[in-house]
Amino acid sequence: MNTEYIGKRLALLREELACPGEQKWSQARMAAETGLTQNVISNMELSGSARIEAFMDYLIFYQKRGYNLNWILTPENHNISKMVFNEAAKVVDVRTVLVELENIKQTVDNEINRVAQLVGH
Repeated sequence: MNTEYIGKRLALLREELACPGEQKWSQARMAAETGLTQNVISNMELSGSARIEAFMDYLIFYQKRGYNLNWILTPENHNISKMVFNEAAKVVDVRTVLVELENIKQTVDNEINRVAQLVGH
C-alpha cells in the first residue's frame, strides 16, 4: 500500500493550522502540540506511516479540529470533504474565511493604489 499520499496530506494540514498572520506550524510546534517527537512527525509526513499509537494520536489531533479522517486516509479523496461539518470545524472555517478576506482586502488595496497612480493621486 502506497501511503506517501497520507504523509503529504498530513504535512498540508499542518501548514493549514496557522491563524491569519501567523507563521505556518513547524514540525517542532506540531510535536509540542501533539506530544509526539519531531522525528515521528517528520517520518509520518514523509512516509505516511508510524507506530500505530503515534499515528492514531496524530489523526485524533486533526479529527478534534474538524478534519475528516476519510479525506486523509482514502487514496482517491476528490469527492470527500476535507472538513467534518460539526462544532469543531467552525473554528477552522472562521480562520479560512479570515484568510480569504485578508487576501481580498489586499487585492482591493492594490487595485486602488494602481488606479490612484493612473489618475495622478
